[in-house]
Amino acid sequence: MSRFLPAAVVVAVVLLPLAACRRSRPPIADVQTPPFVFRSLDLKQQDAGGRPAWQLTSPEARYDLRRRLARAERPKGLIFAKGQPLYRLQADSGTVIGDGQAILLEGNLRVERLSKPEVLIQATRARWLPQQKLLLVDRRPEAYDQQGRLRAERARFRLDADTLELSGAPRLDRWAQRFHPFAALPSGPPETTIQVASLSWQPGTGALVAPGPVVGERRAAGLPAGGQPQKLLAERLEGNTQQQTFSLLGAVQLEDSARGQRFTGRDLRLDLSSQSGTTSLPFQLSDGSRRATGTGLTVEGLQAVASIANQCHVEQPGERLNADRCQWNWRSGAVSAEGSVVLQRAANRQTSRATLLQGNLGEGGSFAISAPGGRVVSQFQVTGRPR
Repeated sequence: MSRFLPAAVVVAVVLLPLAACRRSRPPIADVQTPPFVFRSLDLKQQDAGGRPAWQLTSPEARYDLRRRLARAERPKGLIFAKGQPLYRLQADSGTVIGDGQAILLEGNLRVERLSKPEVLIQATRARWLPQQKLLLVDRRPEAYDQQGRLRAERARFRLDADTLELSGAPRLDRWAQRFHPFAALPSGPPETTIQVASLSWQPGTGALVAPGPVVGERRAAGLPAGGQPQKLLAERLEGNTQQQTFSLLGAVQLEDSARGQRFTGRDLRLDLSSQSGTTSLPFQLSDGSRRATGTGLTVEGLQAVASIANQCHVEQPGERLNADRCQWNWRSGAVSAEGSVVLQRAANRQTSRATLLQGNLGEGGSFAISAPGGRVVSQFQVTGRPR
């Protein structure tokens, strides 16, 4: 027993008498050592500084001397960081190998982060390697924070780095409403779902890195049943789940087929809490027959406003607008532009130049252009009357 139970291990009195004592001894070849049954199991380990590193307890355990295995019922564990409990885990059953070199946890596995932010990891089986500070999960793990879920076929939880590495079709799901992962998990479908090739996440900080390809969907509020969700494509993903900010990196494409809207560009930063997006690089934004291009874009989803910082170009059938910078409300069609404004209309081949423009795009739309402190120059062609 001393090889399995170090000084820090406490085990209760053996309860099970050996039935073999009440009958004649069978031939030696048939003797099998029955497992010892203990009232409880308490394994503890300290780090190099004498602080607690991990602990595993069970109300009942069976120890197999020949195989050096301990089978524990309803095991519970604690994982410490700098002497303080950081994660609490529990499962339906556990198998301890040797002196705790490996611990197999099976059935309704729960790993709960005890400090802020609260995080819950669920699975049905995992292999815990305490000396390597590693938890290997191979049965579809799910990790929940206060607004989302990470899931995959497999996961490596590097406990020393507080990093969860997901592989095997990992997905990131986000809900609009916050929830407490220990109390009530969300029941409805997520608002946003993103699939990646692999994913690394730090529960403590929320930092997330995922190589692509990145493929996602977003179901906007009020989308009718059967309606097409918004689509997104990118080369890779970085972000922070606590701050609800994500960067779609490389070539990016967003499409809302229900509204006829489409974005193409590079390196788009999204803030899910404010439903906004920004990029400092060239882009193209279309809405039906309207199209806007430029460099540097800020989209405020709640206000339905797109602001173009440089080289603004907006066009629709029969009209073109160029300016240093401009703003476009795609719900109302309202447009404002400043600096080197050039408005071209197919009708009468009109060209107007000014420093400020305000108006509306769309059929029947009109513009008011002005040049404070200067003048407006307009050129147009009038077809003469036949004599």
